[in-house]
Amino acid sequence: MSLPIDAIAGARTLPTISLHGESADTLVVETSAKNEDTYVPANKGRLHRKLEPRHLQMIALGGTIGTGLFVGIGGPIAVAGPLGVLVAFAIVAVMVFSVVVAIGEIATQVPCSGAFGELTARFLDPDLGFTLGWNYYFQWLLTIPAELSALGVIPTVWAPNVPAWVFTLIFLVILLALNFVGVKVYGEIEYWLSFMKVISVTIFIMIATAIVCGANHEFGVLGFRNWNGENIPGAPISSFSSVMACFTMAFYSYGGTELIGVTAGEAKNPKVSIPRAIKGTVFRIILFYMLALFLIGLILPMNDPTLSDTNVMTSPFTRVLQLAGIPVAPHIMNAVILIAIFSSINGAIYASTRTLQSLAANSNAPQFLTATTSRGVPVASTGLTAFAGSLSLIGAYVGNGVVFSVLTNLLSVSALLCWACILATHLNFRYAWRKTGRRDEELLYASPFFPWLDILGLLIGAFVLGSFLFNALSSPFDIVSDAPYVGGLPLFVLPYLVRKLIAFNRTGKLSFGVDWLKMDFDSNNNGGMYETEADEVVEFQEPKTIWGKVVAALA
Repeated sequence: MSLPIDAIAGARTLPTISLHGESADTLVVETSAKNEDTYVPANKGRLHRKLEPRHLQMIALGGTIGTGLFVGIGGPIAVAGPLGVLVAFAIVAVMVFSVVVAIGEIATQVPCSGAFGELTARFLDPDLGFTLGWNYYFQWLLTIPAELSALGVIPTVWAPNVPAWVFTLIFLVILLALNFVGVKVYGEIEYWLSFMKVISVTIFIMIATAIVCGANHEFGVLGFRNWNGENIPGAPISSFSSVMACFTMAFYSYGGTELIGVTAGEAKNPKVSIPRAIKGTVFRIILFYMLALFLIGLILPMNDPTLSDTNVMTSPFTRVLQLAGIPVAPHIMNAVILIAIFSSINGAIYASTRTLQSLAANSNAPQFLTATTSRGVPVASTGLTAFAGSLSLIGAYVGNGVVFSVLTNLLSVSALLCWACILATHLNFRYAWRKTGRRDEELLYASPFFPWLDILGLLIGAFVLGSFLFNALSSPFDIVSDAPYVGGLPLFVLPYLVRKLIAFNRTGKLSFGVDWLKMDFDSNNNGGMYETEADEVVEFQEPKTIWGKVVAALA
């Protein structure tokens, strides 16, 4: 028996259910909630709600810990200095917080699969929703080769005679196999992978703190020695333009914090699980990044040659562990980075396939992409994404460093534009909510500081986008580093304009936005199905064991 979500976003209480029929294929549901969905068999092209609250919490927390943290943060420190990089990441962190609570509010109210494109089309502008959906899909699709280009290199430390592309292919096959099994398996694997990443970063922070306090007798107590501009030229902050240059890596590193919105369509009882996953998670993400950056900036001077090297083998984390006197530090860190990148790619495949399936479900992509297996896996979308992801093998021939740099720049612009659209959608959503006579107290989850937090996030986005374009246009043009910045904005705007022109040619009029009075806050036809009634009413239970409390504190 499979149970679709019954507009719990619009219901104040759980619906009353009565079952009729002798088999799962003939079950009918009568609900007190306003929704036209019914119990449907598992082969009707719907996703399944099998992600538990703990899965969502750890996915939201661990999904962003990948190459951006373990490999990419050294470069920004070398460019902007230890304080400059903290300023850049702190500015972007404010926008991260505004985006996460905004998408959390809308996705809790309307927990549909794919989230971003559909919600923007419903509450802001249908053509912008189309553009955002496809942009978000390609954002995650490009993340796969960006991360795979680094993942394939790591095992060559232990098997130097094997080409990197062989390991890339092996990992890609394993990742795709996991995503074809079912969302519950994905959630469980991602839970433990993310937990290992969180534990690793926590241990690193403890070791790095000990080094700063004098655990390395060769250096003694470091304190803020490496922030002294007299000893280290450019420290602690080299220039304003160098801080702006760090925004690229900041956006790439924080990318994925909004993934909680994608999981809404497959979460058990999302009106409870999504707000719980949001609360505290964003602060922990920011804490991990900011504290790790702060400690690395204290330990490694900005002129340390290893900081500017984007090679996975010379991660700043590895260098810090070596200074701690751990002889096998490179091997330990390489194993941790391998787990982190594997987990990030796993999340990227999940996000891209669900976004593509959502586009198809809303007639913005070929309908065959809505097909799902009996386990609720969007098999067609996953297959197409697998084919596109396999192109990452080209990175082994082009050069892993080049591929990583180009995709990082392109993904940073994409993430910025997606986040800006989410904030604009949330502003219109809340104003329409009030315009239709609803009170903020009726929201299942209300984001704080409305509307000022959204406005601040949009201002930061505009400032960062301006800095991207300024850096690209104020220096000699380089196709690798500058083309993604100059091309990223047109690649987002042009599909939107083309859609508007097509609509104008068809109807003879040009329209923007959605009528507030016609907005649908209740129905959720693209939400996942419940397999059991128990899945619908799952609630959080406070952990009673020490281990459970430790996990809850970290997640």
